Amino acid sequence: MVCMNLVRDQNLPRTHGGTESFLDRDASEALHFILPLSHDYPGIERWFRSKVAPGLKDGTRHLLRVERDGKLAGLGIAKFDGKERKICTVRISPDYVGRGIGLRIFDGLLKWLDTDQPHLTISESKIQSFERIFDWYGFKLTATKSGLYVPNRNELLYNDQESD
Repeated sequence: MVCMNLVRDQNLPRTHGGTESFLDRDASEALHFILPLSHDYPGIERWFRSKVAPGLKDGTRHLLRVERDGKLAGLGIAKFDGKERKICTVRISPDYVGRGIGLRIFDGLLKWLDTDQPHLTISESKIQSFERIFDWYGFKLTATKSGLYVPNRNELLYNDQESD
């Protein structure tokens, strides 16, 4: 028997037309961990609740956690829905940057996606943090879109099949 601990996020607003959105403990912790990315990705909570959480249940999304000393040190989210193989989100806790956790997350997500050239996007302002990893894996910059998530900010698209 599988027991899921469902928790209501006390610090987060109700979503989905006023109905409460419940997440299991791991998903709730993951959501809180990625909320600092909302500066670059407004609406990240809504995306997580409406896309990631259901995708985790139906198997089209994968959440990879890396813990150190009993706390979440890094997290990655990938999507494979039969059409698109995408690395959606990767965040490393500032306390653990430069310790190989990013590579571990990318390796795990690539394995789950069963590809070495997944689609991904990144804010131009964050590329310096990921450039070495992208070079390591041979990811190809295929397009730049302005205002994709934040007005007047460029989002860099890698391995985008539609841009080839």
